[in-house]
Amino acid sequence: MGANILKGLRKAAGISQTELALRSNSFQANLSSIENGSTDPGLSTIENCLSVLGYSLIPVPTTKPCVAYFALNISEAITSGKDSKAYRLFIQLNDNLASLEPGLRHALSLTPPPATGDLRFDALIAALVEYQLSNTSLPTPAWVKEPARKLQTQWIVDSHETSVTKLIKKTPKAFLRHNVLIDQAELISV
Repeated sequence: MGANILKGLRKAAGISQTELALRSNSFQANLSSIENGSTDPGLSTIENCLSVLGYSLIPVPTTKPCVAYFALNISEAITSGKDSKAYRLFIQLNDNLASLEPGLRHALSLTPPPATGDLRFDALIAALVEYQLSNTSLPTPAWVKEPARKLQTQWIVDSHETSVTKLIKKTPKAFLRHNVLIDQAELISV
């Protein structure tokens, strides 16, 4: 999972593997091996690379993955043409965040997730984080309010929805702010 986080942070920062390798006194081939999972890096390697990206490694008392990790997996699903899998990952992210106590929910949302390659899902993830954090009166990270994470036109997540007017009434405010229309019932874990 650490390799996925490194890849996600690097991509979110808009830095190539080559550039990160230069800044961290490493080799691009080593970073590639780490990011594709063929090499298990040492803790010091991860810490060094994260430091170059402006992050530090801290232990968090949970085994649940962070939002950035889910964004990477959603991106891979989208790239593979598996939108239904991407949506299932979104639902899993929702369930994970909802199951955590507020402090952990906030901690797992702080790292800016990389773009998924689909503006709709970028907005969907940002809206979800805003929704889950606002439910417990926690501040939202700055990345949630980035203009790129708000759609220009409304997106109805469920293509089978027949009444936009009714759906707007059932959509949480955090999602409306991102122009994402989703029935709040979809966000209730079973």
